[in-house]
Amino acid sequence: MAIPTGSGSEVLRNFAINANNASAARVDFGGTTGTGSVRSSGNTSGVTAVPANVIITILNITCTAGGTHTNIYGTVDWQGSGTDIKIFHSPTLTDNTTFIYNDKIVLREGDILKLYNNASSCDWSGSFIYQDWS
Repeated sequence: MAIPTGSGSEVLRNFAINANNASAARVDFGGTTGTGSVRSSGNTSGVTAVPANVIITILNITCTAGGTHTNIYGTVDWQGSGTDIKIFHSPTLTDNTTFIYNDKIVLREGDILKLYNNASSCDWSGSFIYQDWS
C-alpha cells in the first residue's frame, strides 16, 4: 500500500461479539453505520480483511469470560497469508473475569485480526480508528 496523500476520512468505530462459543472470530471492519461487528470464522458476509487504501488502528480489545479456566488470545494474519502472529495471550480467566488489551495495533491492507477463546460464552468488544484514503 502506498503512503496516503490527499484527502480521506478518519472514523472511530467499535466491534462486539456476544457469547463466542469456543471458536475463532474475525473482526469485521465493514459496516455502513460506523460500527463493525465480529463475525464467526467462516462467515464471509463481513469485511474481515483490511480493505485497500485503509489503515486501521486498534485502540483496545476487551474479553469477559463466561466460564472457568478460559484462555484467550489474539492474532493477526498478515496480508491474509494464512500465517497467524500472536499479539496477546491472557492468563487463565475465571467466570466473569475481564481481560483488557490496551496496546495499539496498526493494520494495513489485507491484514485480518482474529480473536480466540477456548471456553464458551466469551464476550468480546473493542474500538478502532478507521482511516479511509480511497
